[in-house]
Amino acid sequence: MCLSTLYGIKNNKREKLGEYISNVNARDGEYVFTDVMGNEFSLRGIIRSMDLVRNEIVMELEQKDPVRYEMIREIYNKCSGNQMRDVFVSNPETDDPEEYVRDMLKDKEVSLEREDLPDGTVIIDADVSGLKQRFTFSPD
Repeated sequence: MCLSTLYGIKNNKREKLGEYISNVNARDGEYVFTDVMGNEFSLRGIIRSMDLVRNEIVMELEQKDPVRYEMIREIYNKCSGNQMRDVFVSNPETDDPEEYVRDMLKDKEVSLEREDLPDGTVIIDADVSGLKQRFTFSPD
């Protein structure tokens, strides 16, 4: 059985997106990838190569136009009894708020949880080496 690793190219960066890919289908303008355990995920873009000897699929991901957001960054205080937060406001342009936060926090141990609201607001809660932060991206 040949299982492939899926790589995505976006903004000239190559990133591993999935492993043990056993099946690829096209559906409604997207590619649907299925791994050996039956998990599916879909992506928009162009498949640039499928190397069946090296077990590698390379896909150029669809580029979205950047959106201008109002971003509110809240850093929660770890001191007991102090309910104050450090709050910073900025107006970044990005096509991917989660990637924007990861880039801001690079070189740190980070875990993220993302919530997309119906009005286009994206809330990302980050645990940065035990320090809680919240990033709220509201479309401008």
